[in-house]
Amino acid sequence: MGCHFCVAEGPQGSARIGVYMNLYEFLLQYRDSGRLPMHMPGHKRQPPFSMEDPYGLDVTEVEGTDNLHHPEGRIRRLMDQMRKMYGTRESYLLVNGSTCGILAAMSACCQKGDKVLVARNCHRSVYHGAHLAVMAGLEPVYLQPEIDPQTGAALQCPPEEVERALETHENAACVILTSPTYEGVVSEVGKIAEIVHRYQIPLVVDEAHGAHLNWMRGWKTAMEEGADLVIESLHKTLPALTQTAVLHRCSDRVAAEKIRRYLDIYETSSPSYVLMASVAQCMDWLEQEGKPAFCAYVERLERFYEEAKRWRHLSLWHHRLKEPGKLVIYTGKADISATELAERLRNSYNIEIEMVAAEYVLAMTTVADTDASLERLMQALSDMDETLSESEPHMHETGSVLPQKKYSSYEAMNGPWEEVPIEKACGRVSAEYIMVYPPGIPFVVPGEMIDLHVLGQISEAKEKRLNLTGTADDRVLNLRVLKE
Repeated sequence: MGCHFCVAEGPQGSARIGVYMNLYEFLLQYRDSGRLPMHMPGHKRQPPFSMEDPYGLDVTEVEGTDNLHHPEGRIRRLMDQMRKMYGTRESYLLVNGSTCGILAAMSACCQKGDKVLVARNCHRSVYHGAHLAVMAGLEPVYLQPEIDPQTGAALQCPPEEVERALETHENAACVILTSPTYEGVVSEVGKIAEIVHRYQIPLVVDEAHGAHLNWMRGWKTAMEEGADLVIESLHKTLPALTQTAVLHRCSDRVAAEKIRRYLDIYETSSPSYVLMASVAQCMDWLEQEGKPAFCAYVERLERFYEEAKRWRHLSLWHHRLKEPGKLVIYTGKADISATELAERLRNSYNIEIEMVAAEYVLAMTTVADTDASLERLMQALSDMDETLSESEPHMHETGSVLPQKKYSSYEAMNGPWEEVPIEKACGRVSAEYIMVYPPGIPFVVPGEMIDLHVLGQISEAKEKRLNLTGTADDRVLNLRVLKE
């Protein structure tokens, strides 16, 4: 089969990746390009975590493989292994990603007529769960996190904010938080759990970006801090294949029977044994090599942060609640945009980062990153820093107000809508999500009013060439709004 693509020489003699090829061919080209992956998945394609011939391993429920939906053998032993390692009541293996666990957790916690307190900076899967919840007669109530004034990144929902919301909404069935955030901000889960439990309801934590915290010196998991249900994406920060995740049940506030019931609904009936095998390999490696490997990883990060102090224009973002594995490289004081920085890293240094935001890029590191990979990233950033000049930083609002809610997301997404030019959308009710992805936190949710603040966020995202998504119009020149 012939492929049509352009190949250009990059740094270290590597080839830049062509575009006119099928997906498999592209992946082979990407693998062999020499591009440094400062992004998930957490195995970073390093040899110790490789698997032989996935086609040869791809089977169904044959004798000896066990059954994910009724585990009694090898899969049961794997789940028991995770339960013991993480210190939980039960740990359920997921191959649909964390989304499957989030939907199951929300469904298991709620009944018709309940309210669900949801942190606004939750992943879009939580919003999809809230959408399903509305169909079942549930009402999501959003908690606004604090905003870092320098970067504009979402921080935690303060414990006192959670308590005020619980005082106001007496029939709340559960509280759902994201910790760590995409940028690595870890909430004060212990304090929040104590508050939530006084109201006799469970705390659900989307810890998709924190499966590694169990091995990070000085950091605690949501399980250790008292959360009742915790969902982790193993593939994000640990050496496991994409889509692998785990749902931890950490207390008896949510019945195991309910969790299993909803996992049967949301989990695929044809789970990949290749994915499950990668989890088994990951857990065995953590038991055998995890402690010394993570000690070395933390030392590598400490050296990186120390060397970054020499930069004059770029800087690494620090926060007291931020774990160090997410490298948030702040561009607000330099005469380069975050998008331009990401492009220069890709085109001039053959380095691919995880995310571009308005004022920073996110380089995701894991225990699989080597001394050489972090040194290569440091050299690239230091070289660029030398070419930059100073710029006046932009300060962000720390307590923005949520858009006014007019209808439920279900009503808005299923009601009569029309498409209007974006300049005529102010004061109209959105019939679609509008967000930058990643991280996937909506500017506006269907059913909420599009106001000047929302339009300003869209304008900034366009100006900085961020990846706007959720809208039917890919160019976001028009928005779907409810008919008046």
